[in-house]
Amino acid sequence: MKDAFTLAEVLITLGVIGIVAAITISPLIANHKEKVLVTRVKKAYSEFQNSLELYAAQNNCNDISCISDTNQTSEELTKKLFKQFNGAKYCRDANIFWKSKCTSSSMKHNTPYYRDGVTSEIGIFTPSFISANGVAYMVVQYSSCPEVFINYKRDENGNILLDKDGNPVTYTYTSDVCARFYFDANGTNSGPNQYGADIYIFDLNSKGKLSSIYGYINPVLTNGKLEYTPYELGKEKK
Repeated sequence: MKDAFTLAEVLITLGVIGIVAAITISPLIANHKEKVLVTRVKKAYSEFQNSLELYAAQNNCNDISCISDTNQTSEELTKKLFKQFNGAKYCRDANIFWKSKCTSSSMKHNTPYYRDGVTSEIGIFTPSFISANGVAYMVVQYSSCPEVFINYKRDENGNILLDKDGNPVTYTYTSDVCARFYFDANGTNSGPNQYGADIYIFDLNSKGKLSSIYGYINPVLTNGKLEYTPYELGKEKK
């Protein structure tokens, strides 16, 4: 008589296989998703840089700073950039299908960001246009460059610091940023909508230098790695 596995042994074996599969498959899926997003980010960055250089070439500019003008509106700057993208859809003029891709979303910091003691958004991403590759763009033109800004000081939990008289503590800083460009590499309808993952911000100064806010694009370009910590909004700090 041949030996055979009992039902209990078969079930135990299947259970072990299931556990091993769960342990190994999840990281593989996560790794695959990151590689796909890294590829999209690199492509979006190249597409964005090319659009600025194309505008400069078409308008006989010395550098890419010529696309920015403190006398123009953000919408005027957006339209200049938009025209450099073949097949792009301007959100105001889009049909119902494209309107669904123009949905606003909360932007999260690359690490948990706290405001008033709970995890919070860092801002709202409202797409102005969507490229043919599905990249969402938002553009801001500043009315003066350089410009002095006043902001509130906050503690590690995002609470505004007060002086001895109970007044908010502020600080000033000068910025040479003439225009700011945002792109969401996989569109606002797909997560995580977070700095260092799918959302990247670039500042253009008066000398034509384009710089990445916080340098989040650098690990993507040099090591093919995303640099962010996922988090949910509205969670209290432990």
